[in-house]
Amino acid sequence: MASELLGIEAAAGSPSLAKAALADVRAHPGKAAGLALVERLLSERLDCPQPALGLIGVGVFYLASDDPDAKNFSLGMDDVNDLSGLAQRLAANAPQPRDAARAGAFVRFLHDAYGAAVLQEFARAMQPGVSMSEVCGKVTGKSLAMVELQWSETLSHEPPMRGVLPFMRWTAGLLKPYRFFCGMLVVGILIQTLYAAFMPLWLHQLFDEGITPHNAGVIWRTLALLIGGFLVTASAGLAIDFSVSTLGPRALNDVRRRVFDKLLLLSSRTLNRFKGGDIVSIFSTDIFIVENAVVRSVAGIVGKVFLMIGSLVTAVDLDWRMALATVLLLAIAFWAPRQVARYAVKAAYERKVEDGKLAGFIKETAQLLPVIRTLDIGEHRRGMFNEYADTIYKSSYRQYLMGELTSRATVFCISAAQLGIIGLGAGLSLTGTVSGGVVVAYIGLLLAIGGAAGGIASLLPAAIQAVGSWQRIESLLARPADVPDAQQNAVPSLPLSRVALQDVTFSYTGERLNLDNVTLQTPVPRRVALVGPSGSGKSTVINLLSRSYDALSGQVLLNDIDIRKIDNQTLRSFIAVVNQDTTLFEGSIRYNIGIGHMGATDEQIEQAARDAEIHDFITTLPNGYDTNVGEGGKLLSGGQRQRIVIARALLHDPQILLLDEATSALDAEAEAAINETLAKISAKRMMFSVTHRLNSCPDMDMICVFRDGKLVEQGTHDELLALRGVYAGMWEKQADISIGSSGQDVEISIERLRKIPLFASVPQDDLESIRHMLRVEEVPADTVLTLEGTTTGRFYIIARGMVESSVLLGDGSALIMEILEVGDFFGEFALLEGIPNPTTCRTRLPCLLLSLSRQDLRHVADLHRTADEQSELEKEIVATLDRRLDAKLEELIGRRMASRQRGSAARPAASSAESSA
Repeated sequence: MASELLGIEAAAGSPSLAKAALADVRAHPGKAAGLALVERLLSERLDCPQPALGLIGVGVFYLASDDPDAKNFSLGMDDVNDLSGLAQRLAANAPQPRDAARAGAFVRFLHDAYGAAVLQEFARAMQPGVSMSEVCGKVTGKSLAMVELQWSETLSHEPPMRGVLPFMRWTAGLLKPYRFFCGMLVVGILIQTLYAAFMPLWLHQLFDEGITPHNAGVIWRTLALLIGGFLVTASAGLAIDFSVSTLGPRALNDVRRRVFDKLLLLSSRTLNRFKGGDIVSIFSTDIFIVENAVVRSVAGIVGKVFLMIGSLVTAVDLDWRMALATVLLLAIAFWAPRQVARYAVKAAYERKVEDGKLAGFIKETAQLLPVIRTLDIGEHRRGMFNEYADTIYKSSYRQYLMGELTSRATVFCISAAQLGIIGLGAGLSLTGTVSGGVVVAYIGLLLAIGGAAGGIASLLPAAIQAVGSWQRIESLLARPADVPDAQQNAVPSLPLSRVALQDVTFSYTGERLNLDNVTLQTPVPRRVALVGPSGSGKSTVINLLSRSYDALSGQVLLNDIDIRKIDNQTLRSFIAVVNQDTTLFEGSIRYNIGIGHMGATDEQIEQAARDAEIHDFITTLPNGYDTNVGEGGKLLSGGQRQRIVIARALLHDPQILLLDEATSALDAEAEAAINETLAKISAKRMMFSVTHRLNSCPDMDMICVFRDGKLVEQGTHDELLALRGVYAGMWEKQADISIGSSGQDVEISIERLRKIPLFASVPQDDLESIRHMLRVEEVPADTVLTLEGTTTGRFYIIARGMVESSVLLGDGSALIMEILEVGDFFGEFALLEGIPNPTTCRTRLPCLLLSLSRQDLRHVADLHRTADEQSELEKEIVATLDRRLDAKLEELIGRRMASRQRGSAARPAASSAESSA
């Protein structure tokens, strides 16, 4: 295993290395022979320096060890954010308790992500005096912070498998605050236990001292005790039922509150690791299952255990020999099914994981149903659902089978133990060692013990199922509350005078830099536009300013104070964010505006609505401000929802207004109206506006242009046009496409058409004819315009909006090839008959498009004629389309090959992780 991880052959030199390793062990008593061998492999076979023997050596040895229990825990963010400290501790042979697991996880990550060759290079680079930051930069080309972030993204966040007993202890901790009801429960259980324990003694007395000698007094006194005990026990049972019915819901309501509170404290980065249906499933299913187990199973199991203990005490009083045999046989009976119970717990947890996946799939299907119908992939999704259903069936089968087998094995072993004890009693009675009354009493005792054991066995499946749900709840509760908190309680002086990003570097996953050493600053108030291609980093700036994420390096400053030193509540009192998601909370319009400033008066809410220019519309509704907006605000239009969001932000009265594509999800007419409103309300505020439409940029005080995570240009509109750089190219592409105030009239210039390669050589008159043929189409988001492999469709030029071009991979997933924005074009292959579209193009946002069909183009050029018959225009169009088709096919093949290679690389990595675990 160690040789495989390090990418070396195990055979050569192995005897000499083993002898040297044994010598190391003799010289350093207590050192593991396997670790000594790994260190020899590193130093002699790979020529690694001494510091590498700590981090890499311990990590490789940990992964190669055969003790699975030592790895039965998960690592968190706190375990991976100090790689330098980890390496130093291991090099100095001063590890902390979990350092070996950290080292193993890092070695596995480095091997799986980069391969054995890079792992070797990393080990060799760990020279004395060289910092871990330098090693990471030299070997991976990434900073230490990026490597740690990339490592953290590969960690398994599943909790270690645990059994029924830890679940019972957790339940006891839940119930502890409710002492009165817990006391009632314990007293009730003790009364039932005492009755069960005394009953065999009373039966013994009834048989030996009453019935045999015909003593009526003893008979009536014993019957009175039995009847009185029965009535008291029945009352105790009612107390148990009442206390359990109260304790279960109360305790699990506390869990609901804890889970919800934890949800509010999780960062965006952590939440992104959860599937859509997981959190909902925890609230809707898992907590209910645990609550049902607490009410039905836990109290029952505890009561049965008490009953068995009481019965065993009574057994000792009756006959110590039979009691000893009972203890031994019952211990064997409960130990024997343990292995089956382990599989049952594992199966229960796996079932809950699959339930979460199915819930997420159903949620995704419901949300994207229009897209599924448009793409006509219903059969594909049905096939995926069938796979999920088959997996659920298999996991359910294993869960129920293992649970029932655990119960069945327990009952079988208990019954076998009972038969053995009865046989022993019969043998002792034949020799006269015990009386017949003792045997009769013991049989009653065994029935009580057997009934208790059988009761435990019948309750185990529900308890085992609850263990799986409990572990999912714990997996969420165990997450660190990683919403970034203030390092200090600094408060910037008001009003704010300066906002700045200083040498800011950031990455979401560690794979690539989303912002690369960005520095910008601006006085307050000022209006700043953030523009650039999709994925260039402009929205990331908004995320850092609002502190949804923290920079890996550098500072985000308000005045001269790093926002990490400002209390979150104080920071958010300065800032309001309006993004393209206009989803509202279910409730009234008044509520949705009022949450911008809790405790605001009706007059303040209405004034904010007036400022957002939505008040007049609200007053026309039958219930005015008390009108319910429906789930997500679906009873209102997109523009109306956006104005309510803006009113909410204005009620907050922020000094900094962050707009992240605030109008991109609206139609053209609503966008124009909202832009006018935003221009009014931002006049005296600091505003950062992310936009892909540049029509509002001339009015901005400063424009920041991003590309590939870098701030490449900044200045005013006129200054950037004069540069003739990225912004000028974007402006030129968009400026020749004008949209009327109604949002329906779209004009494109002849000059812009000529810049499209397809029409570069078209004569002026023909180009004018084509311009008049272009049809304006207003298309909602998530609309498929061209479908991969089909020969239908139109040629499109984007006047407004955003379009995603993708290809379908073999596993049914879509690979995004490019994001097309205003001024871009697509669908040109629809102009040639019989040539299939190489990609699927779907609108990401509501779009305004100019389109042309093959039939329209025939009025200018007949592309069906032979090459000898075609005009120069027709030949140029065909040649251009051929070149575009070749380029698209080449890019498509390259993307698919790269995707296939990544998939092939991931499979051995997964296999390696499984074998090391």
